Amino acid sequence: MRIILATSSTNKSGGSRQALYLAQGLKARGHDVTFFTETKAALRELDPDMNWGDLPKDKKKWRKAVEEALPPVGTDGQPAIFHAFHNKAVKKAAWWGVLWRRRNVVCIGHRGVVYRPGNPLPYLSPGISAFIVNSKACADVLRWYCLGSSRIKVVYNGIPHDRSTPQQSAEQAAETMGLSIAATDIVYGTVAGDNPIKGTEILLRGFAQAQLTDAKCIVIGVTPKKWQPLCDELGISNAVKLVGKTECVADYLQLMDVFVLPSLTESMPNTLMEAIRMGLPAIATRVGGVPELVQGNGILIPASDSDAMSCALRGIHNTPKQRETWAAASRALAPQYDMERRVEIIENIYRQQLKRRGLPDN
Repeated sequence: MRIILATSSTNKSGGSRQALYLAQGLKARGHDVTFFTETKAALRELDPDMNWGDLPKDKKKWRKAVEEALPPVGTDGQPAIFHAFHNKAVKKAAWWGVLWRRRNVVCIGHRGVVYRPGNPLPYLSPGISAFIVNSKACADVLRWYCLGSSRIKVVYNGIPHDRSTPQQSAEQAAETMGLSIAATDIVYGTVAGDNPIKGTEILLRGFAQAQLTDAKCIVIGVTPKKWQPLCDELGISNAVKLVGKTECVADYLQLMDVFVLPSLTESMPNTLMEAIRMGLPAIATRVGGVPELVQGNGILIPASDSDAMSCALRGIHNTPKQRETWAAASRALAPQYDMERRVEIIENIYRQQLKRRGLPDN
């Protein structure tokens, strides 16, 4: 298939990574893939060998740039899929799709957030054949706009094998970040960030309130100098290790006994999926699509509640058999979040949408 993906995001967020993982997976399956981003997009650093298409700085010129990669008007040849990620690209696709009917192009929209769109019109446009969403919670938001269920396809995010495969041993990873872990220590951890919605402060305050003995906490993806004063204030500096952004998340996940997701909002967090893929029990906030991931493999708590976080940490700390049961449940759930599975499901959606238009799918 001729498949064109486009994202209006310029960062390496979880949603941007999912778009890239999909492009890589489709390319590996032999499809003709072009991925359009702005040239400044940080995502490109993750795969210099991808067939990148350039979106001009002037957004008015985006359509012309993409159209050069599409089948010509009136062609009887190979059709194309255009899959748009993130808000601005989806808005463009909503109108381009109407104009591209004679080009044998099927437009797919992607949505990975759980708040209501500020402008519902793109989601009602006949130019987009289907919307792929990453959680049932996200699907429920779109149904609020009276989108028919036939246009909404729930496909959970996927995690590539290398994202859940450590690049160094546990001993080397601990030594690299200068963390001493005793045999009796229970290690809690998260992959968060400095943005308040990631809940880093809630986790640190909850960890301090819990007053756990034989415990360590690893916080990955933050700016250490921003959070070190709070750790000092709370008296937990000796038990907490702050780690900056890294692509080798699995190196640190392997050190953890429990993964904590303290976010104030999420749809389908890659970080929790990565932890599940590595067989970790979870403490997670009851937000967005997170309850869809915590199914017998952990505990859900209210967001923005350090008391609830503290209680959950104490509870799991004192019940090793519960940790083992939840860890086993995560290992059983892990195959559901395999990236190859996600690529195959989306590939089939493409074929279905082409078939609905009476277009060939090869």
